[in-house]
Amino acid sequence: MPRTPEQNQNIKDKRRGKLLLHALKAFAVHGYDHTAIDDITKAAKCSHGLFYHYFPSKEAVFEALIKECFADSIADAIPEALALGGASGIRRLAQFVEDAGKGSAKDLAIAVIVLGLGSVKNLDEAGRRFAKEHDVLLALTKLIKQAQEEGKAVDGNPKEVAQAMFDLFLGAINRYVNKEGVVLSSDVLCALVLK
Repeated sequence: MPRTPEQNQNIKDKRRGKLLLHALKAFAVHGYDHTAIDDITKAAKCSHGLFYHYFPSKEAVFEALIKECFADSIADAIPEALALGGASGIRRLAQFVEDAGKGSAKDLAIAVIVLGLGSVKNLDEAGRRFAKEHDVLLALTKLIKQAQEEGKAVDGNPKEVAQAMFDLFLGAINRYVNKEGVVLSSDVLCALVLK
């Protein structure tokens, strides 16, 4: 008996979802710049032809990840944190790092990708726009400066303090990825830069 159109669509949706998941993992492990389509197709155990049936390029699969997978992640936390401003915004970002540590492997992969966006070189226009809007280090620099003006952050060059906080975030995420020890609470992450 032939498949129904609904069954065919279900198969297509599952294949596309599988490609997205393996692309997410590849970008998290290798970084965007060092991920090739071949990395994604090998991990997904599919042909290049099947990949190109769903996505015309690496940039297109990354754009699909932005639209479909990055919602409710640290990517969303950045505009929220900037809207809160100062110490409250810093706490918001730290909370998302903690949540990623308590979340799924997908949550961790998204956090790794978003934290690494500032160093990606080969994004297309949509990717560059997303990276600029979701640059964690740039957001932290603005938030640290605001928190210092509020009298709620340690003194020092805001860029240097932000870099230290960013390094803490990266270190925490790497600990979670490697399953090394406990998840650091947002209170601990913030205590090092907030008064």
